[in-house]
Amino acid sequence: MTLHRFLARRSPRYRQRHRWCWAALVAFGLAVTLFCGNGLQGLGSAAARPQSGPTPPDRLETLNRSVDPLAPGVLQLGAYVTVIDDINLLENHFGAEFFLWSRWSGSAETNPSDRLTVLNAPSNNDIDRFELLERRQLGDINWSLYKVRCRVAMPWRLNDYPLDRHHLQIKIGIENPLVEGITLKADKKQSYIDPDFILYDWSIQPLRIDVSGLSLKSNLGLPGDGGQAVSSRPVVDLSLVIRRRSELALWSSFLGNFLAIGLCVLALIIRDSRDDLILGAVFSAAGNSIFLAQLLPASALSGFTGQFQVIVYVGIVYVVIADELLDRVFSSQAESVLRYLRPVLLPSYVLATMVSVYHILPSNLYS
Repeated sequence: MTLHRFLARRSPRYRQRHRWCWAALVAFGLAVTLFCGNGLQGLGSAAARPQSGPTPPDRLETLNRSVDPLAPGVLQLGAYVTVIDDINLLENHFGAEFFLWSRWSGSAETNPSDRLTVLNAPSNNDIDRFELLERRQLGDINWSLYKVRCRVAMPWRLNDYPLDRHHLQIKIGIENPLVEGITLKADKKQSYIDPDFILYDWSIQPLRIDVSGLSLKSNLGLPGDGGQAVSSRPVVDLSLVIRRRSELALWSSFLGNFLAIGLCVLALIIRDSRDDLILGAVFSAAGNSIFLAQLLPASALSGFTGQFQVIVYVGIVYVVIADELLDRVFSSQAESVLRYLRPVLLPSYVLATMVSVYHILPSNLYS
């Protein structure tokens, strides 16, 4: 028996009494549709580009022009990022490709540029990491250009997935922690991320390049006082912030959970065949959990992702209890009891689900 025929057999008084239930369902459907529409507005611009910033130089040769003079012992570094890829959430790393240039006041023999390395990259990725493209002597300045391809270790923080954002950092410096006599300087005027670069599902902020320090709390076996001697070396940080386009990832990541919520709503509306709908909701939520377990590390379940799944499963349990109350506990009771009980179940489920989801939304959602 279809839902239409089932309702057609009901008296006009019954339909009048439960008309507001249908109105609540329609309002819920419209809210979901509007939310989907707002999220899908970004599909046309799903290829996220870096935000507007200073116009990059047309040719790399302009890096040689109008540069500031360097003091002896200063190594100036600049970068032009062309690719960010291989964002791996399970193995905690991402890939990067960029042009790196150095300016050294002195001869090529004393130039420390060939000793540069990516300090936060795994050691098994050293082969052909730095490829020297060109080297020129420009007066007192020795200029070198490298092409760098590396895999960078990244401790992802996924408590807010899929509404998350991350601060990507590439640390460049001398691998020897005991190096002395070298001062690093960042070329902020000429460092950019390629404006034509496309990173799907992510929005990218402009590249920042700064000089920081990397401390090592050990004397590395050298003679000393026996305490934790702190050695510090200069590091040039390439950093950019990426934000996940949540309107695209939200529906693809939680489609099974949304389907389970919809099936629970239908189970609370109709009076027959509720068992099939509840079983379908269980399988949809379980399939969604398996999908997320293959995509995210277990630590991500402590945040929004895990809490949202708990809300869905608690809602399914609520529907199961309501089904048992209607079919078994109150089946032999007076019709007046069921008349007041049934209209409360659907609004309470929808309201409790929406309020619970609202309370677990990440604080950076609207920032």
